[in-house]
Amino acid sequence: MLRMLCCLFLLTACSERLTPWAITVPEDYKDLTARNLAKVQALPEPSWPLRIALMGDPQGTPYDLEKVVERINERDDVNLVLVLGDLTDYGLQHEYIWAGQALEKLRVPNLTVVGNHDAIAHGKRIYQDMFGPFDYTFTYAGLKFVLFNNNQFEFGDTDFSWLQQQIDENTITASHIPPVVDAHRPEQVALWKGNNTQAGILASLHGHRGGKTDFLSFEEGIPYYVVPKVEGVRYSIMTINEDRTIRFDLCHVTCSEEK
Repeated sequence: MLRMLCCLFLLTACSERLTPWAITVPEDYKDLTARNLAKVQALPEPSWPLRIALMGDPQGTPYDLEKVVERINERDDVNLVLVLGDLTDYGLQHEYIWAGQALEKLRVPNLTVVGNHDAIAHGKRIYQDMFGPFDYTFTYAGLKFVLFNNNQFEFGDTDFSWLQQQIDENTITASHIPPVVDAHRPEQVALWKGNNTQAGILASLHGHRGGKTDFLSFEEGIPYYVVPKVEGVRYSIMTINEDRTIRFDLCHVTCSEEK
């Protein structure tokens, strides 16, 4: 009888801790976007060039995410980190906590965009509690960063009118899904790219494709850059020069790009 009671207690405790429906984000992991934006504002005036580490789709690879954080922390030339969505596979709270535990070890501020997998189950609510708004902007070193939600299947049509109002020639945009017609209607892609061209933005950054390598294309001189999946300890470095020219380098295990 005692053995049965012990087993029942253990099962109950485990089910409460590991339930996939948990939505109560611990206080230590709430409002991470606001906290990191405050860290950005507290940064000293940077010297050029700027270097921003980019990573995407750490879903299902928490140990590789930890390794990527270690690799970035070994560098002394990274100003910021941008995480381009899909922190989770199933939008579960314990997946979010895994990601938060890894990212909090970064020595520099990190900002995220929401991914389509992050919106599964109660993921939308957890993301908002843990990070904050789905669409937001910040400035750093005279550059404007616009981070926005474009996961249409989970949230409905992307608000391109809001995006258009935010962008100019000093803007870098970031969203999870790149401007491709499998996730957006052709007229949306045309509108999106047309607005970017008219504003003359500096770069458009994305994840979602989940490949082992990065992908860079140019549309009217604007770089559209898609990061690889974190799996296998992959991340990228975006180098921004004072004249606003930009270079992208892929880092895999050992990173040998020029500094």
